[in-house]
Amino acid sequence: MNRSVRIRLAAMMALIYAIQGAWWPIFALHLADMGFTGRERGWIFATYPIAAIVTSLGAGALVDRRMASQHYLALCAGISTIFLLAMAFGWLGTSIAIFALMMVYWLITAPTYGIAASIALRNLRNPQTEFGRIRLWGTIGWMLVGWLVSFSIAWFSRGRTHSGAFEAFWIASALSAVFAVFSLFLPHTPPLATRPGAKSLAGAMQLIRTPAVGVYLITAFMVALTTPFVFQAMPPYLESLGLSRAWTPTVLTAGQVPEIIALAVMPFFMRRFGYKVTLGLGLLAWLVRFGTLSLSPPLWIALGGIPLHGIGIACFTVGGQVFLDSRAADDRRASAQALNTTVTSGLGALLGSLLSGELQTRFEGNYAAVFQIPCLIHVGLIVFFIMGFRPSVGAAGRLASRLPVPLSRRDSREETRSVAAAVRPYAMESADG
Repeated sequence: MNRSVRIRLAAMMALIYAIQGAWWPIFALHLADMGFTGRERGWIFATYPIAAIVTSLGAGALVDRRMASQHYLALCAGISTIFLLAMAFGWLGTSIAIFALMMVYWLITAPTYGIAASIALRNLRNPQTEFGRIRLWGTIGWMLVGWLVSFSIAWFSRGRTHSGAFEAFWIASALSAVFAVFSLFLPHTPPLATRPGAKSLAGAMQLIRTPAVGVYLITAFMVALTTPFVFQAMPPYLESLGLSRAWTPTVLTAGQVPEIIALAVMPFFMRRFGYKVTLGLGLLAWLVRFGTLSLSPPLWIALGGIPLHGIGIACFTVGGQVFLDSRAADDRRASAQALNTTVTSGLGALLGSLLSGELQTRFEGNYAAVFQIPCLIHVGLIVFFIMGFRPSVGAAGRLASRLPVPLSRRDSREETRSVAAAVRPYAMESADG
């Protein structure tokens, strides 16, 4: 494949995730500085999952099928830049106004992550093996911009405290404007002459009749109730423990380093120990993470537990997507993932955002008490998961059944790479990190 195409696709992923990574990790602190209550912050954070529900159920209504994909990205990025500039200039001062702005912003922006992925998949010669390396630049972009925001806040906000994080929105708006122009230079990806017949979510609902799938979806929904705490409650919690605000975006990127490592070893781990142990390890990582935060730890322990979030994402979130894919029929795979997205990034994250906001209002300033709730949820989840999740041996799934029994060390390495190629496309980072 043309090296220029791969470079442009990698830059596309880095830019689109850097835009969100510039302001999302520090958004809670910004809203708190504006005087909003925990309940108000919860509703503002809920705009993304609401948009995720709408776009997952009716993305076709939002995307003009007669427009080339790269032109659609350019249009959305250009419009989104205006909303980010409004936040950077501080034009909006009420929670209702910011809620409305963020709702429209996410309705425009949320579909672009899928469109970007489709552009990459359609322009790669071998998507199964090449997409993972392209998508990895999204995580790199998120991490690098976090460091840039930290240095910007440290430099421009010297002597100012609790005055917002406008620098983050300035950087995000600049990146969004660059992305709007850059999108016009992406490989031309015209609309398909015929759209493949997509199964509705109703078709995937048949999967719930399988006990293991039902247990997984219930568990995933409950996990999604707790993940919004990471970006809503953790930044002000870390600040209360003594972390400088300028370094909040940087330290939160520490969760992505073990996530990358975990994704690299997960294919071997999943083949060696199976779905139950892999998914259970992710739940355990989150339990330890929330458990330490619920005990009013010193700052160094709170920071040391951040990598556990990345392990949870890699083992449970990505591992769960692979498990669900392995249980779906070929013509239901897209529907199964849409159902999973609606349950987790949609309904679960929506209720979790509101729950986090309510708890921060009720336990104002007592973040240890706030994190006791997700800790207790994960205690119950681990018991429920261990007792109820029993993937049948006879239905090991497409992913494992394709692989032969290893005959040599070289064969084993080839198998690991084969599983990795199947896993990486599902390593998609949501707005909840």
